[in-house]
Amino acid sequence: MKMKKGLRNNYRSNMPLFERISKDFRSWSQDRKHRKFHKGELPVIVTWPDFPSKRTTIHKIADHLHFRLTNKAMSSADILLFFHDQTKKEWQIDGWMKHPKRVNEHCKDISKEAVELVHQNLLGYGTFIDPLNFNGTAVMKSDDNAKHDGKYIECPISSTEEGYIYQKVLSNKTEDGQAVDIRVPVIGFKPVLAYHKFKSWDQRFTNEVTHSTLLDLSDIFSEAEVEQIGLFTEEMGAEFCELDVIRDQGDGKIYIIDVNTTPYGPPAGLNEKDRNKAVELLSAAFQRSFVD
Repeated sequence: MKMKKGLRNNYRSNMPLFERISKDFRSWSQDRKHRKFHKGELPVIVTWPDFPSKRTTIHKIADHLHFRLTNKAMSSADILLFFHDQTKKEWQIDGWMKHPKRVNEHCKDISKEAVELVHQNLLGYGTFIDPLNFNGTAVMKSDDNAKHDGKYIECPISSTEEGYIYQKVLSNKTEDGQAVDIRVPVIGFKPVLAYHKFKSWDQRFTNEVTHSTLLDLSDIFSEAEVEQIGLFTEEMGAEFCELDVIRDQGDGKIYIIDVNTTPYGPPAGLNEKDRNKAVELLSAAFQRSFVD
């Protein structure tokens, strides 16, 4: 995406001038408060190349820790978080980028094919099927991240479509007929907490959530599974990310479906108390992993 320079941040090229000025003013006003909190200092997180929405997890963490958040090139920044809303990414480390602590530098492919490869190598099983020879119902979806375009198909099929992957059907239906996904924020290659995200069954492949709940990792994962999730993110190079996980009711195993390195969160449908608690826990993990 082409960007247009503001005084405080870089913005999408089609953003109106008045909106850019308003965002710059808000950024300046927030940073005055952050500087006061740090007694004259202003620690900085640079997200590169995208500037995060207020709905993103990193925006909430930066605000909680009183850090300036910008996508302006700054060699004096404390942290450089590679933050690009694309499935496959490329960047070169040179000039100003050599100075800050770099996060997600080595995570350049979050396609479902990349997720499946690491999943198979690390956990010994995965979701992919051969739709030309498989018999029964399967799921077809885009290999790109965050498309939410999954649909059921009957196999075998006569030919595959480029850019799509084919997976076995996983069962995650609750007693009242909803689908329940598990969302796991990971910071410093360590899972921090988990959410249950509930959806109506006919919306299970979308992002339309009916409600969400906050969970301790021990509520839904074994110690071995928590360790596997951390190792998985290490193999993906995703120090800061959120994972979409399903526990299949058929075999009881966990399946990591997606990796998101530009996550929005905490999720919709979470009550205010748990939203605040989640931001506190995530901020503390970010501090431990990348600041202290």
